[in-house]
Amino acid sequence: MSSTTSYRLSGIALIIGSVLSAIGLILSAFDSGSDFQSLISPLSMIFSLFTIFGSLLVLLGLPGMYARQAERAGILGLLGFLFIWYVTLFQGVMISFTNVTFIPLIAAHLVTPSVVTTPPSTWTPFFIVSLVGQVLGILLLGIATLRARVFPRWIGWLLIATLVLGVVSHLPFIPEALQSLSAIIASVAIAGFGYSLLWPERLERTQPAPASVEAEMRA
Repeated sequence: MSSTTSYRLSGIALIIGSVLSAIGLILSAFDSGSDFQSLISPLSMIFSLFTIFGSLLVLLGLPGMYARQAERAGILGLLGFLFIWYVTLFQGVMISFTNVTFIPLIAAHLVTPSVVTTPPSTWTPFFIVSLVGQVLGILLLGIATLRARVFPRWIGWLLIATLVLGVVSHLPFIPEALQSLSAIIASVAIAGFGYSLLWPERLERTQPAPASVEAEMRA
């Protein structure tokens, strides 16, 4: 398989995955409660399924995005990619998979609703790493994308903007239904990576020439 085909397949996975994830986030805004009935409601099952399949596709497409700018993105791009990959795996796949499988099973044999609504203590370290990785991953990947100048710069700025929106969305006067807005914006940025990967030859033409090449041209 040629590198062009690999990039295009990664782009398709990122676009479809981002769309499915965004649909899941939008559906979650209509059922944003964390009580027992909300967790086992049919709507919760539906947006969890959208999130699972969308996140799996994003996980498949992210390596292609990283590989495309790895040489220019450096260590910041690598760390940002690893953090985003982990956050997508943990928040998008593992937690959603638990909502679809284990929580309904536990709810069927449950004594107290708090068993379902309270996460197990063994998950706490993974939650902490996920929250830290979400902030650092978006920031580092956004900066690396801007510095690498392989993908359109608006993608990097959009990633950084999601951090600002994430902080604003948790202010007391912001409606709870809008707290998923920053994640939806991040999905748009991921879809932007995917769209750019559909035409890797355009990225070849738009990225700046290395400094050594520029020096030779001046000579």
